[in-house]
Amino acid sequence: MIVLSNFMLDFVMLNAFIAVLFPMTAGAQFILTLVLIKGEICPGQRGRIHRILPLLLVLWLLVASQHLWALLNVALIGYFYSQVKTGKTRQEGPLKVLYCANGVAGLTLLYAILSAPNWVAAVTLVLSCLLLGAIAAHWLLTIARTRLQAFHRLLPVIGILTAILLTLCIVPLAASMDPIQLQNVLHSILLSFSLLVTAVIIWSWHLLTTKNADKVQLGISCLVLLTAMSGFHQLYFY
Repeated sequence: MIVLSNFMLDFVMLNAFIAVLFPMTAGAQFILTLVLIKGEICPGQRGRIHRILPLLLVLWLLVASQHLWALLNVALIGYFYSQVKTGKTRQEGPLKVLYCANGVAGLTLLYAILSAPNWVAAVTLVLSCLLLGAIAAHWLLTIARTRLQAFHRLLPVIGILTAILLTLCIVPLAASMDPIQLQNVLHSILLSFSLLVTAVIIWSWHLLTTKNADKVQLGISCLVLLTAMSGFHQLYFY
């Protein structure tokens, strides 16, 4: 029984972890598309951004373990990647394919919002797309060695503001629980909030120290944020 209970707990945690990968991957894809279209990037930066697109494919494949529709995005992003250059290039590639991928992600996100179990889950899904999408995109842009200083400053600020809004959503949800439910999840709530604050501090550390963002720093922040949001995700089903 103990082994079965531990297995079920691990399954629930894994399920929650993969569930929050969806808004993160969608948000990161939206931001990367914005950078490719509107960002003032040189040919070298464009090629390096193209080079990190397989990382998006891996994320969509993980999402596909829960949502088979994500395989369509894998196909679309894979086709776009196959048509662009990963070296220095001014060619934008078939952007219509990228628009279609964003459309699929956007419509599925809308469906998930409308079918959420409660209003907090719906709002949190939107905030997760902003928060996790911003940190994932920031990490990927840092890996690509982009020099978009405006994004390196703006994305952590978006993260801070979104974390505040997220707190304002979770607190009412916790307050509406009966005492027994709250006692069962109080440790998880406190742990998730602690991880959320820690992740945001790590993420914005380069702003506090006036240094360049580091990919290791952002990678750690991304993992901590994913863990925090996985904890919050489990609260919706109590």
